[in-house]
Amino acid sequence: MINLRYLETFIRSADCGSFRKASDAMFITPSAVIKQIDALEEETGTILFERTYRGLKLTASGRSLYTDGKVLLDYAEHAEQRARSAGEDSDDVLRVGTSPVTGAELVTDLWQKIYPSWPELKIQIIPFQNTPEKVIDVFESLGKEIDLITGICDETHLAYRKCAGTPVEQVSVDIAVSFRHPLVNAEIAGPGVLRDEKVYLLSEGKMDTMDRIRHDLMHTYPEIQIMDFDFFGMDVFNRCEKENAVLITTAHWIKAHPMLRLVKMDWDYTVPYGLLYSRTPSPKIRRFLSLIKE
Repeated sequence: MINLRYLETFIRSADCGSFRKASDAMFITPSAVIKQIDALEEETGTILFERTYRGLKLTASGRSLYTDGKVLLDYAEHAEQRARSAGEDSDDVLRVGTSPVTGAELVTDLWQKIYPSWPELKIQIIPFQNTPEKVIDVFESLGKEIDLITGICDETHLAYRKCAGTPVEQVSVDIAVSFRHPLVNAEIAGPGVLRDEKVYLLSEGKMDTMDRIRHDLMHTYPEIQIMDFDFFGMDVFNRCEKENAVLITTAHWIKAHPMLRLVKMDWDYTVPYGLLYSRTPSPKIRRFLSLIKE
């Protein structure tokens, strides 16, 4: 039987194109990645990669396993979530989705606030992988396997994710840089420092504030080099660290990466941060929202 951990390493290696890049993304050593791939090839009795100096290329067997493996991992994750939540879905259990980038601290803080009014309420943490595909699944499962997650609550983002949201706080938008970057020790930086930098910025149409920042930077500094990306995850964090580039972000998104440091910006851009849930919220979500607003 295929080891799911090895299978996940195989798929990550195929996506990254090299064992080294896969090891960086998974925070393990390249030798550990290679050992897992070797073990998987032994389990399956076939060669999965052509290993060349240019990188990795899937064999015919590898392409087949890659396609089926993604389905298998997705099914296994959903099976685990369903098993975990099957006996827990009640009016007094709030299932909160979390990932390395999507924390649950805001929910637990709110839970402590409303505890006197709802002492029976329990919080169940449902972990998920922070990949574009998994996050799509999470938003589609809101109200089914997961009751809510934390995130950005501006109208553009809610429409993009097809969910509802309740803002709880405004959080500042700042920048993150690697520990090798000249700005790493700055207490605060003005927007002018971005003029000569490679700046990673969320692509247009996904978040109101990021779109305004893009417009203002390009208008004021037309020579600025903006690099688009579609998703706040380890891949873009690793690229910024490797390229010594600047990432426009909030503290919530980069806390999962130990080699990036937040630098405060001298501007007034903020985003509404709060709770995201189904457009047809359940009675317990409506009760929770009502209590936190009191």
